Amino acid sequence: MVICGVVSLKKIFDFKLSCKNSVVINKAQLLGFACLVASMSIRYSCLSIRTLRFWLCPAIDHEQILIFFDKSSRPIGYVTWAHLAEDSEERLLKHRDFTIHPSEWNEGGRTWIIDFCVPFGGVKEAVRILKNYFQDENIKTVCWARRNEDYMIRKVGCYQLFRRSRIGSAKLC
Repeated sequence: MVICGVVSLKKIFDFKLSCKNSVVINKAQLLGFACLVASMSIRYSCLSIRTLRFWLCPAIDHEQILIFFDKSSRPIGYVTWAHLAEDSEERLLKHRDFTIHPSEWNEGGRTWIIDFCVPFGGVKEAVRILKNYFQDENIKTVCWARRNEDYMIRKVGCYQLFRRSRIGSAKLC
């Protein structure tokens, strides 16, 4: 629209009341489930929405997130992981303000747990499900780093996953 030689930059919005894009719906659902779980965690509930979005959206985009539900279908936990290259692994282990660019989530061979949030307990059960999931995906090694309140690394571990039977088993390396 031009008024007296000046271009008007007025943007016209076309709002809808429903989403027809299944990819957008799925991403919103996963993000919502994870944010709901995070909001019920003492450690995570203080995080900004921007921070949660920064850590969750790349995991969702790369299909590297699992949501755990209880028997009533309520979300009670989530886990995210990335397949990191060596330089990203090094940053993860050495810097407490470690971040991952979206392109780094799937660029390496080693799988790292990035976030594991199960605020109501049931860690053992969640780990069992996660191990089976990784085995089904032919992921052989999964590493993790536990951090202190100040985000300095407290403990690092790697599990070697191997399948003996339908249930499978794991060995700490």
